[in-house]
Amino acid sequence: MEEQDRIKKNRQFGAMGYCLLIFLFIIFINSIGLYGLKFGASVIISWATGAILWIIRILFQSGDDPEGVDKPFGWHLFLLFPLFIPLALPLWLIPVILVISYLISITAFGGYGKHIFNPVIVAVVFMLYGYGEIGITEASRPFPTNKDGYIVWTSGIPPSADIRDVYSSFPQKSVIYASIKGLIPSIPGSCYGFTILIGSLIFALVFNRGKQWWLISVISILIFSYLLPQPKGFELSGINPLILGIIPSLILCGIADIHTLPKSNTGQTISAVTFAIFTMLMYFYSNNILAPAYGFLLAQVFSPLIIDIVGVKNE
Repeated sequence: MEEQDRIKKNRQFGAMGYCLLIFLFIIFINSIGLYGLKFGASVIISWATGAILWIIRILFQSGDDPEGVDKPFGWHLFLLFPLFIPLALPLWLIPVILVISYLISITAFGGYGKHIFNPVIVAVVFMLYGYGEIGITEASRPFPTNKDGYIVWTSGIPPSADIRDVYSSFPQKSVIYASIKGLIPSIPGSCYGFTILIGSLIFALVFNRGKQWWLISVISILIFSYLLPQPKGFELSGINPLILGIIPSLILCGIADIHTLPKSNTGQTISAVTFAIFTMLMYFYSNNILAPAYGFLLAQVFSPLIIDIVGVKNE
């Protein structure tokens, strides 16, 4: 009975999983309306890859495995990865990236719950490292007129405008409205920045997942956006990083995978501040829209070291 309770408590696709699936479905279905069917195909392939791996694991799992099909799997990797898929990414690469990232981030550490690094961030960084040209983005209107066109991010050629220039020139008074409507140039799945940010807060509060980490991350990003020296020629306000680009999606990834966040409040504070510093450095000093993902990964490398140095118990 105690073993069954432990399995039920650690089950990945419980209420949180279903709510996350519904939330992402709403985000993605609206992105399909704005950005075309290729993004929809990317979502289907990502989710289907997870389902196939889950079925394979069931078919080949040990017969005396006490956890059986209820063994935590790490579904959020496949649910959340479409938030970061550029339209230029060849569809056949999606399952390759996901399978390798699953093996690296989860299987190599002994299974879900024992992993160290956030699987979604590992997949994004692997995509960037292996296919760097995909991270080079430019705003494009695929139809002749502005009335018929839409803004997407594509790749394969140098950007026609620095992404920081695009974000700094966006009218500040309408940035929240635009992020709710998905009108800001971004990776398709992350174009609803404000909605994703608020969604991550709701998940943190309702499911008691990293509330301290969410709050300190947001406050620290606002603070460091003013304290860190900004690159010459750009004026980025404090709200820009929280709404524009992929930072809201990174925060959602942190909340969705609670196993990669410290358990203590002090540990979450250290992790959040470290995350904000590295993420803002990537945001300010790279025109790669996906670069802040490196900041998340660096924070996961350095946060445990800092926590050990200051002697904080991760409980």
